[in-house]
Amino acid sequence: MRKSKFDEIEEVLVRWLKHARSQNVPISALILKEKAMEIAEELNIEDFGGRNGWLERFKDRHCLSFKTICGEAAAVEGEAIEHWKNSVLKDILSRFDVSNVFNLDETSLFYCLLPDKTLSFKGEKCTSGKASKQRLTLLLGANMSGNEKLKPFVISKSKKPRCFKNVKSC
Repeated sequence: MRKSKFDEIEEVLVRWLKHARSQNVPISALILKEKAMEIAEELNIEDFGGRNGWLERFKDRHCLSFKTICGEAAAVEGEAIEHWKNSVLKDILSRFDVSNVFNLDETSLFYCLLPDKTLSFKGEKCTSGKASKQRLTLLLGANMSGNEKLKPFVISKSKKPRCFKNVKSC
């Protein structure tokens, strides 16, 4: 791998990036380029352009990739979770038999959704229609010991949704 002409900039940028990601701050390509330009200005490096080619090589040199952000795990502090698990939850669970403690969660089943990838011949135009949003919402559950699994329960739509609670029809 070729070394960078702008090692000073990249060294500071990597430190900044590690700190930002430790705080779960999402960093886009534009933000990364702007920060690199800011660092170059602070270091009085005038020939740095922060172009796309530099960005791609920077990502390769430092094993970076852009990923889709998912989940909400970073929304809660780790210490709060540990305290709750080790004291509050432990106290609650001690009052019940493991066969009487259940975990339930809901999930969506997109039963009309087609795959988003396909095999195609070279040169063939590959298009698709709109993705189907038809789905069932399922409630799944099992007890803590794992010997009792609940049958999947379909959650249907409400006849009177709460969002229309104070709306009068014509």
